[in-house]
Amino acid sequence: MRPSVQQTFSSAESGAVGEFRLPQLRLWVDPVARGGYENMATDELLLRQPEPWLRIYGWRDACVSFGYFDSALTARSIFPGASHYIRRWTGGGIVDHRHGITYTLTLPAPPADAPPHPQASVLYEHIHGALAHALQKAGVDCTLLAHDAPSGGRACWASPVMSDIVDSGGHKLAGAGQRRFRGAILHQGLIQQCSPHPGWKIDFAHMLAPVVNIVNDATPWLSFDAELQELCTKKYLSPAWEDESHGRRKPSVL
Repeated sequence: MRPSVQQTFSSAESGAVGEFRLPQLRLWVDPVARGGYENMATDELLLRQPEPWLRIYGWRDACVSFGYFDSALTARSIFPGASHYIRRWTGGGIVDHRHGITYTLTLPAPPADAPPHPQASVLYEHIHGALAHALQKAGVDCTLLAHDAPSGGRACWASPVMSDIVDSGGHKLAGAGQRRFRGAILHQGLIQQCSPHPGWKIDFAHMLAPVVNIVNDATPWLSFDAELQELCTKKYLSPAWEDESHGRRKPSVL
Protein backbone atom coordinates (compact mmCIF):
# COMPACT_ATOMS: atom_id res chain seq x y z
CA MET A 1 0.00 0.00 0.00
CA ARG A 2 1.14 3.57 -0.65
CA PRO A 3 2.18 5.46 2.52
CA SER A 4 0.16 8.45 3.64
CA VAL A 5 2.13 11.51 2.52
CA GLN A 6 1.15 14.89 3.94
CA GLN A 7 3.64 17.17 2.20
CA THR A 8 6.40 17.09 -0.39
CA PHE A 9 9.44 19.37 -0.43
CA SER A 10 12.12 19.64 -3.10
CA SER A 11 15.54 21.22 -2.88
CA ALA A 12 18.29 22.09 -5.33
CA GLU A 13 20.95 21.87 -2.62
CA SER A 14 24.02 19.85 -3.58
CA GLY A 15 24.76 16.40 -2.20
CA ALA A 16 26.23 15.97 1.25
CA VAL A 17 29.43 14.05 0.69
CA GLY A 18 30.99 12.63 -2.45
CA GLU A 19 28.57 11.25 -5.02
CA PHE A 20 26.04 9.60 -2.67
CA ARG A 21 22.64 11.10 -3.43
CA LEU A 22 19.22 9.49 -3.39
CA PRO A 23 16.63 10.64 -5.95
CA GLN A 24 13.93 10.89 -3.26
CA LEU A 25 13.28 9.97 0.34
CA ARG A 26 10.32 9.49 2.69
CA LEU A 27 10.80 11.39 5.97
CA TRP A 28 8.69 9.99 8.81
CA VAL A 29 8.76 11.84 12.12
CA ASP A 30 7.02 9.02 13.98
CA PRO A 31 4.49 10.57 16.42
CA VAL A 32 4.29 7.39 18.53
CA ALA A 33 6.81 6.62 21.27
CA ARG A 34 6.99 2.86 20.78
CA GLY A 35 8.36 0.05 22.92
CA GLY A 36 11.90 -1.18 22.31
CA TYR A 37 11.15 -4.17 20.12
CA GLU A 38 8.33 -2.32 18.39
CA ASN A 39 10.97 0.20 17.31
CA MET A 40 13.24 -2.57 16.05
CA ALA A 41 10.39 -4.21 14.14
CA THR A 42 9.28 -0.88 12.68
CA ASP A 43 12.76 -0.28 11.31
CA GLU A 44 12.82 -3.72 9.72
CA LEU A 45 9.45 -3.14 8.09
CA LEU A 46 10.78 0.09 6.58
CA LEU A 47 13.76 -1.85 5.23
CA ARG A 48 11.32 -4.02 3.27
CA GLN A 49 9.84 -1.02 1.45
CA PRO A 50 10.83 -0.28 -2.17
CA GLU A 51 11.93 3.31 -1.42
CA PRO A 52 14.36 4.88 1.08
CA TRP A 53 12.96 5.99 4.43
CA LEU A 54 14.32 8.31 7.12
CA ARG A 55 12.50 7.75 10.40
CA ILE A 56 13.02 9.92 13.50
CA TYR A 57 11.44 8.52 16.64
CA GLY A 58 11.22 8.21 20.42
CA TRP A 59 10.97 5.42 22.99
CA ARG A 60 8.01 4.62 25.23
CA ASP A 61 10.18 3.01 27.92
CA ALA A 62 13.63 3.56 29.41
CA CYS A 63 15.57 1.34 26.99
CA VAL A 64 19.19 0.40 26.37
CA SER A 65 20.01 -1.33 23.09
CA PHE A 66 23.02 -3.46 22.22
CA GLY A 67 24.48 -4.70 18.94
CA TYR A 68 23.45 -8.05 17.50
CA PHE A 69 26.47 -9.95 18.87
CA ASP A 70 26.68 -8.13 22.22
CA SER A 71 24.86 -9.23 25.36
CA ALA A 72 22.20 -7.96 27.73
CA LEU A 73 24.48 -8.80 30.65
CA THR A 74 27.16 -6.43 29.37
CA ALA A 75 24.57 -3.76 28.57
CA ARG A 76 23.11 -4.01 32.08
CA SER A 77 26.55 -3.73 33.69
CA ILE A 78 27.36 -0.53 31.76
CA PHE A 79 23.93 1.13 31.94
CA PRO A 80 22.06 -0.20 35.00
CA GLY A 81 18.49 0.73 35.86
CA ALA A 82 16.85 0.68 32.42
CA SER A 83 13.43 -0.88 32.00
CA HIS A 84 14.41 -2.98 28.96
CA TYR A 85 17.62 -4.18 27.30
CA ILE A 86 16.99 -4.58 23.58
CA ARG A 87 19.10 -6.51 21.08
CA ARG A 88 19.36 -4.70 17.74
CA TRP A 89 19.64 -6.27 14.30
CA THR A 90 22.49 -3.86 13.53
CA GLY A 91 26.02 -3.89 14.95
CA GLY A 92 27.65 -1.12 16.96
CA GLY A 93 28.11 -0.64 20.68
CA ILE A 94 25.75 -0.37 23.63
CA VAL A 95 23.48 2.67 23.58
CA ASP A 96 21.44 4.32 26.32
CA HIS A 97 18.20 5.54 24.72
CA ARG A 98 17.11 7.37 27.85
CA HIS A 99 18.88 10.36 26.33
CA GLY A 100 19.17 11.71 22.80
CA ILE A 101 17.40 11.53 19.43
CA THR A 102 17.09 8.29 17.48
CA TYR A 103 16.81 7.98 13.71
CA THR A 104 16.85 5.20 11.13
CA LEU A 105 17.73 5.38 7.44
CA THR A 106 16.76 2.45 5.21
CA LEU A 107 18.03 1.99 1.66
CA PRO A 108 16.42 -0.68 -0.53
CA ALA A 109 18.61 -2.97 -2.60
CA PRO A 110 19.58 -1.38 -5.93
CA PRO A 111 18.14 -2.85 -9.15
CA ALA A 112 20.00 -5.82 -10.60
CA ASP A 113 21.55 -3.67 -13.35
CA ALA A 114 22.73 -0.94 -10.93
CA PRO A 115 25.90 -0.89 -8.81
CA PRO A 116 25.59 -1.90 -5.13
CA HIS A 117 25.53 0.61 -2.32
CA PRO A 118 28.97 1.90 -1.22
CA GLN A 119 30.90 -0.18 1.27
CA ALA A 120 30.03 0.33 4.93
CA SER A 121 32.79 2.80 5.84
CA VAL A 122 32.10 4.98 2.80
CA LEU A 123 28.35 4.94 3.35
CA TYR A 124 28.85 5.74 7.04
CA GLU A 125 30.88 8.81 6.05
CA HIS A 126 28.26 9.90 3.49
CA ILE A 127 25.37 9.66 5.94
CA HIS A 128 27.22 11.32 8.80
CA GLY A 129 28.45 14.03 6.46
CA ALA A 130 24.82 14.83 5.65
CA LEU A 131 23.85 14.76 9.33
CA ALA A 132 26.80 16.93 10.37
CA HIS A 133 25.84 19.51 7.74
CA ALA A 134 22.26 19.59 9.08
CA LEU A 135 23.43 19.88 12.68
CA GLN A 136 25.82 22.70 11.80
CA LYS A 137 22.95 24.59 10.16
CA ALA A 138 20.96 23.96 13.36
CA GLY A 139 23.59 25.64 15.53
CA VAL A 140 25.68 22.64 16.61
CA ASP A 141 29.47 23.01 16.45
CA CYS A 142 30.53 19.62 15.08
CA THR A 143 32.68 17.75 12.58
CA LEU A 144 33.44 14.20 11.46
CA LEU A 145 36.10 12.32 13.39
CA ALA A 146 39.08 11.67 11.09
CA HIS A 147 40.22 8.45 12.79
CA ASP A 148 39.22 6.01 15.52
CA ALA A 149 39.63 7.26 19.08
CA PRO A 150 41.17 4.96 21.72
CA SER A 151 38.74 2.27 22.79
CA GLY A 152 36.75 3.07 25.91
CA GLY A 153 34.85 -0.21 26.12
CA ARG A 154 31.53 -1.46 24.76
CA ALA A 155 29.55 1.71 25.55
CA CYS A 156 29.04 3.32 22.16
CA TRP A 157 29.71 6.86 23.36
CA ALA A 158 32.96 5.87 25.09
CA SER A 159 34.60 4.72 21.84
CA PRO A 160 34.13 7.16 18.93
CA VAL A 161 35.19 5.75 15.57
CA MET A 162 36.15 7.33 12.26
CA SER A 163 33.30 9.37 10.73
CA ASP A 164 31.39 9.63 14.00
CA ILE A 165 30.26 13.21 14.66
CA VAL A 166 32.14 15.00 17.45
CA ASP A 167 32.27 18.48 18.93
CA SER A 168 35.35 20.72 19.00
CA GLY A 169 36.62 18.91 22.10
CA GLY A 170 36.35 15.48 20.47
CA HIS A 171 33.27 14.45 22.45
CA LYS A 172 30.96 12.19 20.48
CA LEU A 173 27.64 13.67 19.40
CA ALA A 174 26.36 11.09 16.90
CA GLY A 175 27.06 7.48 15.99
CA ALA A 176 25.30 4.58 14.29
CA GLY A 177 25.20 0.88 13.50
CA GLN A 178 24.54 -0.70 10.11
CA ARG A 179 23.35 -3.97 8.68
CA ARG A 180 23.28 -5.16 5.07
CA PHE A 181 20.58 -7.62 4.12
CA ARG A 182 20.25 -8.89 0.55
CA GLY A 183 21.72 -5.68 -0.79
CA ALA A 184 19.54 -3.38 1.35
CA ILE A 185 20.94 -1.18 4.15
CA LEU A 186 19.60 -0.59 7.65
CA HIS A 187 21.36 2.34 9.37
CA GLN A 188 20.28 3.05 12.98
CA GLY A 189 21.72 6.22 14.52
CA LEU A 190 21.63 8.30 17.69
CA ILE A 191 22.31 11.97 18.41
CA GLN A 192 23.24 12.91 21.98
CA GLN A 193 24.78 15.73 24.03
CA CYS A 194 23.52 18.51 21.76
CA SER A 195 20.25 20.36 21.14
CA PRO A 196 19.87 21.22 17.43
CA HIS A 197 17.43 23.97 16.48
CA PRO A 198 14.16 22.92 14.79
CA GLY A 199 14.55 22.27 11.11
CA TRP A 200 17.50 19.90 11.27
CA LYS A 201 15.29 16.95 10.30
CA ILE A 202 14.24 18.33 6.93
CA ASP A 203 17.77 19.65 6.30
CA PHE A 204 19.18 16.19 7.00
CA ALA A 205 16.67 14.61 4.62
CA HIS A 206 17.45 17.15 1.90
CA MET A 207 21.17 16.49 2.20
CA LEU A 208 20.35 12.88 1.30
CA ALA A 209 17.75 13.50 -1.42
CA PRO A 210 16.43 16.51 -3.39
CA VAL A 211 12.81 15.35 -3.08
CA VAL A 212 11.49 14.63 0.41
CA ASN A 213 8.00 13.21 1.00
CA ILE A 214 6.93 13.85 4.59
CA VAL A 215 4.84 11.23 6.40
CA ASN A 216 3.41 12.20 9.80
CA ASP A 217 0.79 9.51 10.43
CA ALA A 218 1.26 6.95 13.20
CA THR A 219 0.27 4.34 10.61
CA PRO A 220 2.44 5.00 7.54
CA TRP A 221 0.57 2.49 5.35
CA LEU A 222 -2.71 0.65 5.71
CA SER A 223 -1.42 -2.77 6.80
CA PHE A 224 1.41 -1.42 8.99
CA ASP A 225 -0.11 -2.16 12.42
CA ALA A 226 -0.88 -5.78 11.55
CA GLU A 227 2.59 -6.28 10.03
CA LEU A 228 4.22 -4.73 13.11
CA GLN A 229 2.35 -7.01 15.52
CA GLU A 230 3.18 -10.09 13.45
CA LEU A 231 6.90 -9.29 13.20
CA CYS A 232 7.18 -8.52 16.91
CA THR A 233 5.46 -11.77 17.82
CA LYS A 234 7.29 -14.04 15.39
CA LYS A 235 10.77 -12.53 15.70
CA TYR A 236 11.59 -9.85 18.26
CA LEU A 237 9.56 -11.29 21.14
CA SER A 238 10.49 -14.89 20.39
CA PRO A 239 12.82 -17.04 22.54
CA ALA A 240 15.13 -17.38 19.55
CA TRP A 241 15.76 -13.61 19.49
CA GLU A 242 16.46 -13.53 23.22
CA ASP A 243 18.96 -16.42 22.90
CA GLU A 244 22.32 -14.67 22.65
CA SER A 245 24.37 -17.78 21.95
CA HIS A 246 23.84 -17.70 18.16
CA GLY A 247 25.17 -21.25 18.26
CA ARG A 248 28.61 -20.01 19.30
CA ARG A 249 28.70 -19.05 22.96
CA LYS A 250 26.81 -19.28 26.23
CA PRO A 251 23.95 -16.77 26.57
CA SER A 252 24.05 -14.07 29.26
CA VAL A 253 22.64 -14.98 32.65
CA LEU A 254 20.51 -12.11 33.94
